Amino acid sequence: MGGDNQRYLGWILVGLSAVAWSTAGFFTRLITEDVWTMLFWRGVFGGLAFLVMVAVTHRGKVLQAYAGLGGGGLLLAVTSGLGMIAFISSLMLTTVADVYVIYATVPFITAGVAWLILGERASWSVLAASALALIGVVVTLTGAAYGGSLIGQFIAFLMTLTMALMAVILRWKRDIPVMPALGLSAWIAAFVAFWFCQPFNVSTFDLAMLALFGVTQSALGLLLFGLGSRMVPAAEATLLTAIDIPLAPLWVWLAFGEMPGFPTLAGGVIVLAAVAGHMAYELRKPAALAVSSP
Repeated sequence: MGGDNQRYLGWILVGLSAVAWSTAGFFTRLITEDVWTMLFWRGVFGGLAFLVMVAVTHRGKVLQAYAGLGGGGLLLAVTSGLGMIAFISSLMLTTVADVYVIYATVPFITAGVAWLILGERASWSVLAASALALIGVVVTLTGAAYGGSLIGQFIAFLMTLTMALMAVILRWKRDIPVMPALGLSAWIAAFVAFWFCQPFNVSTFDLAMLALFGVTQSALGLLLFGLGSRMVPAAEATLLTAIDIPLAPLWVWLAFGEMPGFPTLAGGVIVLAAVAGHMAYELRKPAALAVSSP
């Protein structure tokens, strides 16, 4: 596949991963369990989904697939698993506004990490779009409570750093077996969450929704991001995931009739304009679409 077509495909896959991740608010509205129980079962069902995919793609040689992860695969698994845990922990220890504003800086952090490790420089278009997207997130959270605990803000930063590292690892070690690595990350998150919840005291309905949560929002989102972020610059990959911010309230509105306020709508438009503007600019430079290997 040519460099331009590969990058187009990367855009699509990473964009679809953001769509999958944006359903988190929809599922958390439906499920009445505590956050650690949700993290446990989401990890279990996500891990099982990856287990099935590994069995199919590796013709039943599941143990060999996981044994062959190598150092890069283990690093990706641990980084992704820690990111899931840090996200839940940050939400428990600080405000939602703090978490999302800190996370909105992820393209800049990714750009720095990618430059240090890969020598990959983010384009001015990515940086400008990331700055505009950050403004959009701040607008979305107009009126929200800020100023949570310092430890919660620090964990939110660690969660943001893990996302940046994931994007860089996937660009750096493109031979990593993505499905086993991300499947292991789901099991890591489930193992840690197990000690903070009562996982076997859930209703049948919640268990069914947790299964959908784990398979669609977690496993599918991770898989699409894992495949797509190999094909685009690391900072650009994390920029594209910003579209989950305006999409999240859309699903809640469609499912529950919770009409988003003007700041949410205005901020969402700004985020979408930032991502769309960057893509439109890049599409006008066909020669630049051939992404060289770092």
